[in-house]
Amino acid sequence: MALDEATRAAAEELIEALHPLTARARAMFGGYCFYVDGKVVGLVCDGRVFVKTSARDELLTGWADLAPAYPGAKDSWRLPVSALRETPDRVRDVIHQVAPGTSKT
Repeated sequence: MALDEATRAAAEELIEALHPLTARARAMFGGYCFYVDGKVVGLVCDGRVFVKTSARDELLTGWADLAPAYPGAKDSWRLPVSALRETPDRVRDVIHQVAPGTSKT
């Protein structure tokens, strides 16, 4: 998995959409790992946002689909392609609610 322009752009767009949450992205795994309040919440790979499974999966059921972010990875919630552009408030709300249930890794 290459760190391509679509992945960089999606990571930047995600961090912008998460404002005012304390969020950051770090290049790794051929994509970006993103954090909220220092906790890993998901990945941005191949231009797509993936959110870790958590106790708040009901927020993503029916909106996102389960898929591996890269070959060999565990399934996580792959957000719709248009989510950052069309529903940034929903993305921020879901990630804000998922973040407390994730473990620091």
